[in-house]
Amino acid sequence: MASDTGSSSRLIVRAATAALLSFALLLPANAQFWGNSWGGRQQQPQQPYNPYARQPYNPYGGFWGDRQWGYGGYPQRERSSPRQRDRPREVEKEQPPDYSHAPPATPRKDATVKVVVMGDANADWLAFGLEDAFSEKPEIGIVRKHRTDSGLIRYDQRRDSEWPQVAREIIIAEKPNFVVIMIGNNDRETIREKAPPPTPANAQPIQPPAIPPPRPDSERQAVEQQHPKHTPAQARQTDYGPWEFQSEKWERAYIKRIDATIATLKSAGVPVIWVGLPSQRGTNASAESSYLNELYRSQAEKAGIVYVDIWDGFVDEDGKFSPQGPDHLGQTRRLRTSDGVYFTKFGARKLAHYVEREIEHSLSSQRVPVALPIPAEPEHPGRNGKAGGSVRPMAGPVVPLTGANVGSEQVLLGGPGESPGATVGLSTDDAVAAPSGRADNFSWPRGVVHVEPVAVEPAASDGAKSAMAAQRKSVMDAYAAQTAREQKFRGRKSRR
Repeated sequence: MASDTGSSSRLIVRAATAALLSFALLLPANAQFWGNSWGGRQQQPQQPYNPYARQPYNPYGGFWGDRQWGYGGYPQRERSSPRQRDRPREVEKEQPPDYSHAPPATPRKDATVKVVVMGDANADWLAFGLEDAFSEKPEIGIVRKHRTDSGLIRYDQRRDSEWPQVAREIIIAEKPNFVVIMIGNNDRETIREKAPPPTPANAQPIQPPAIPPPRPDSERQAVEQQHPKHTPAQARQTDYGPWEFQSEKWERAYIKRIDATIATLKSAGVPVIWVGLPSQRGTNASAESSYLNELYRSQAEKAGIVYVDIWDGFVDEDGKFSPQGPDHLGQTRRLRTSDGVYFTKFGARKLAHYVEREIEHSLSSQRVPVALPIPAEPEHPGRNGKAGGSVRPMAGPVVPLTGANVGSEQVLLGGPGESPGATVGLSTDDAVAAPSGRADNFSWPRGVVHVEPVAVEPAASDGAKSAMAAQRKSVMDAYAAQTAREQKFRGRKSRR
């Protein structure tokens, strides 16, 4: 019995060992089909669902097969968690708002005075402020002609055009009465000049006239040895760039762009106003804007156009960037947006106040006296017994109070042949002296009256002298008789 029991136990151990070995051999193959036997499954790359594409047949349905297939072999949609659905909204909230665009324009088609505002995004805010400034003057219309991301260096990356060319087209189309430009916010970058087109390969070079070779210059040879010649690539970079911002060659190239733009704007024959840049929040950005303003100011003064400096209107007492400050009415408001670059509604109105003054001043200087068509008075005879008369209108010319002052000399009584006293000429330096004793005489001491001396009578003949003596005697006799009668009358009253 013991031997049977031992043999049976050995058989069981062998069978178990064989089963384990067979299971171990079959495990790698089955893992590809049944998944990971240690609690996981192999991740298959998920392909985007296409209902029209052919899908492989899965005989095991969705229970043992891939999880992207539902029960019965039908595709199953992926379920996104609430966090995944809310992610795009969170990304949108994190993006800062765009302040580069001002509120939409309100064009005036019936305006007689057209103000065209050109430039970048700052010009858009300036035009918005000017619309508010001239809201009660329907004869003045503001036309916005700006490009938000443009500059004098590059107008548009997709178009081969620059601001002088675009400005010329705008002037021809709009025919403005005023041109205002505010630009430069996007010009703090390198400049690369356009290289001329390459010459064709079959073109024959022009042969210069034969010139005898110059004598060798020892000094020039020494300089060339110290500074060797540039390679073609270096020479091309020297001629066409790129040049770093604020470098000497960059400044020369940028000034050429400013001059070309001003020349195009002046071709319209109307007043041109160039508006400088404001301060910005970043220290470097403010310093760069101030550098550009100096270039604008110098070239505007050379060209004879108006340059408007707005820097002091958007800084604090220390000259640093300030997001708030007094508006055009003196009330403290927020003038700049949170990005420290653009303007709020109150800031745009204050920005426009600087330009509004220049436009009003130019309009007032353009006004001239207007003569009303009133019939003239009939001709009157000359004064002081002189022949000839003059024709005076019923009313004089209408002179606006805001216009230029009238000349110092003014004819009060017109007409040919009039006396010199009819023309009163007053000098701004000499005041008219008031006679002594008159109410408007403020000389000191008071009460001193100058009596004019009696004019000396001219010498007369003997007959005239005797007549005058007799006349004086008769006057004295009459005075004595009158005095005697008065004395007699007083004596009679005393006796009574």
